[in-house]
Amino acid sequence: MQTIHLKIEDSFFPHFKALIDSLIKDRKIEVIEDEYDYENNYPPEAVASSVEEVRRRVYEAEKEPSMTQQEYDRVMDDFFKNELVVERR
Repeated sequence: MQTIHLKIEDSFFPHFKALIDSLIKDRKIEVIEDEYDYENNYPPEAVASSVEEVRRRVYEAEKEPSMTQQEYDRVMDDFFKNELVVERR
């Protein structure tokens, strides 16, 4: 069995859905549950499914080298100035 993910143009979607519904009715295809939360637009790798997974991710993040407050302020000042063309206060 094959699985595909599609993006459908909004104007064509009603026709496509009717076709898919017909194929589902004829048992030619099956709708499967996907891990992606389309309503909230969270990719699967951003969703933690257990307390242990959250702890592991926090531990790994804390091991990463981080910026000092001064480095962070400099990077953010540059970002606001160059990308957003506003002065950060």
